[in-house]
Amino acid sequence: MIRSTSGMKEGRVLLVDDEPMVRETLGQVLSDEGYVVDLAVDGVAALERVRAARPDAILLDLMMPNMNGRQFLAALRAEPAYAAVPVMIMTAVHGLELNLSTIGVSEVVEKPFNVDELLNKVALAVYRSRESRPRRVTPYETTPVTLDAAPKQDRGVVILIEHDRGQLQQLDALLSSSGYSVVSMTRALDQLSRLARALRPRAILLDSRSEGTRELVRDLADTSGMELMPILVYSRGADDRIPGTLEHATDADLVAYVASVPERKPPR
Repeated sequence: MIRSTSGMKEGRVLLVDDEPMVRETLGQVLSDEGYVVDLAVDGVAALERVRAARPDAILLDLMMPNMNGRQFLAALRAEPAYAAVPVMIMTAVHGLELNLSTIGVSEVVEKPFNVDELLNKVALAVYRSRESRPRRVTPYETTPVTLDAAPKQDRGVVILIEHDRGQLQQLDALLSSSGYSVVSMTRALDQLSRLARALRPRAILLDSRSEGTRELVRDLADTSGMELMPILVYSRGADDRIPGTLEHATDADLVAYVASVPERKPPR
């Protein structure tokens, strides 16, 4: 297991691949992003990891010895406790056509990896997994109490798009420490506008230089009801601006902007 020292994100990711280089390299990338990463060399080991600690998302290679990816998926989905865990298939076969819903897969990630795209997909999968999982309290569960620490208030969801990964992690941490649930990524994915419509976030922060920013702003502007959602396009510099951009924004500026937006609850 690889444990992150950054503490930037919450979430556990299981990486299943028989290639040592893939496990080590990709495992380190995910760990640096702030996830707790479990590693498995085949489907048999992966099932053991899942039962030991339920992951929020799984990255799975199809071609493996012993128990391959398809066999692992069948075994995983046969257990009700793990039937809803998001699974992303990793494949070196470009243009691979799969009926994702039939085999219980949420995404396909092609090798060699586009790291930003992969991290974006993992972030969305982990967020959806954690939000959809009900919290169960048993008579044996205890919650540690720190007397001098105030309880963190849940202040709503913030969607953050920032092309610079270091800046993204720093701003993500600041917003999270202020009580916001942050969905962060380095570029706007195609499905992000649909996610925004479902989440109705307190605010959307968009770095003007992130890929897909213009398209996302245009898509949201054309959607009925979304004109009331606070969307701030900001810039760290003076180039490549979009009209209405907050120029030379600092993290403090952006946190203050989100705090100034009235709280709203997503529809049930």
